Amino acid sequence: MRKPSLTAEIAYGIETRIVTVKGQYARTLRALIDAGPKGVTALEVSKSWALRLSHYVFILRREHGLPIRLEWEAHDGAAGPGKHGRYYLDAIARIVSDSERQVAA
Repeated sequence: MRKPSLTAEIAYGIETRIVTVKGQYARTLRALIDAGPKGVTALEVSKSWALRLSHYVFILRREHGLPIRLEWEAHDGAAGPGKHGRYYLDAIARIVSDSERQVAA
């Protein structure tokens, strides 16, 4: 099975660039783009691959310079109250190509 691949045009500030990522980083970027202004949490994205969502976001920020914001939210869980992170892509993004989806030109 091949790793998913995603290429997106990302615009923020006065900069626009093309970013290509593979594997879980592609899934993470796709989830952020799909979520738009509501953002994503690990639980909302997936109950399996996104357990390391904070790591994938860290790499997208550090290696690709993407403006991804984190806001903490309180929750009541089975183990008691706690908090979790919601991530937002603070940029205008357009998917150019996606190995897991058909993208209209």
